[in-house]
Amino acid sequence: MVLSTKDRPFRRPTKDSKHILILGAGVSGLMTAWMLLDKGYRVTIIAEDWAWSKDFDKSRMTSQIAGALWEYPPGGCGLTEIESAGDGWAGIDHYREWATHSFDFYHQYHKNISNSFEKRGHSFGLQMTDLHQFFYKDERFPIIEVGFDKQDLTSAYTHRAPIINTDKAMAYLMALVAAKGANLETRKFDVEIDGTIRKFGTKLLKNHKAHLIVNATGLASRELADDEHVYPVRGAIKRVDNTRAGHFRHLNDAFLVPAQRIKGLPTKTIFIVPRNDDVLYVGSIIQPNNDVLCLNSESPEVQQMWNRAGDFMPTLHNANMVPMYPFAQGLRPFTKKNAKVRADDKAKFPLVHNYGHGGSGWTLGVGTARCAVYIVQLAIADLRSPRHHIE
Repeated sequence: MVLSTKDRPFRRPTKDSKHILILGAGVSGLMTAWMLLDKGYRVTIIAEDWAWSKDFDKSRMTSQIAGALWEYPPGGCGLTEIESAGDGWAGIDHYREWATHSFDFYHQYHKNISNSFEKRGHSFGLQMTDLHQFFYKDERFPIIEVGFDKQDLTSAYTHRAPIINTDKAMAYLMALVAAKGANLETRKFDVEIDGTIRKFGTKLLKNHKAHLIVNATGLASRELADDEHVYPVRGAIKRVDNTRAGHFRHLNDAFLVPAQRIKGLPTKTIFIVPRNDDVLYVGSIIQPNNDVLCLNSESPEVQQMWNRAGDFMPTLHNANMVPMYPFAQGLRPFTKKNAKVRADDKAKFPLVHNYGHGGSGWTLGVGTARCAVYIVQLAIADLRSPRHHIE
């Protein structure tokens, strides 16, 4: 797939170009929009919330609060990240394929891109760093460094990994798709009034003179797509001053101890990731089916999270928090059937879903968007057949 970072579509739309509506403006929705625009489609993005990065007075959306470290699946949430959903649903092989497509995009972008948006300050906020992953039991990767014996960690490996500054990346994606011609429309759908997408979709398409809807609404898909499989997983991170000030050793590398299972019991995650040159993210908390954002820096599970990281890397005990924004919390959009990138088989109009990425939105986002676009193309080709007619 060819993607252009120039402020015009790679393939310009014509009077015959199909019009696609995308519901949701997180990373999944914006990446899908970028790809469709470069293929010559007309695109309208409809969302209740948009990325905010001008100050810290307003809350961030899920795609911004994310740690945004690329991780080879199953990733930092480990055993809790991917369900054994069975035939007909995405599994570990799909996740790894999507993640590999995303890695290739980030690698190529980091290596080759210099364009008008970057020069005008709309940086994607991407950096490549060394990611050190540690395991309690994995004999293939013996630890040769000293200092981790007390953690009961017996093996580790290191590889290059992308890290995304999500505030910059979301602002970049919004500016890019707008420059390429996407219409951005703020709108809230109320299930009590509007019903589900399957109910209001036909009218929405008619009002916008559009041909297909892509649903990228994340957690909202529980109501909007009438999907009982969707559930939230609450998470939180502490934001550490990584400016070389004070006694804390500045970090350029990322460190991860993913969730594992020892003697039948799940372990906790340790997540230490430089968000940029100035901020270090320390996490992580994994709390399924809890959608109340009531945590703060003094909450007991946040303190336990911080102490785990401090036991792993004692220099953190000398660290200071970022004054303006020391703590963040959010809800990861999981489903019991894993990420859902598929055509809807119940809607009476063309509807493609792209949601349920869990804690891996930035790891999977490029790959799942690419898959969603492929499904869109199949659906559009089917619309062109004589048996279909769009009023």
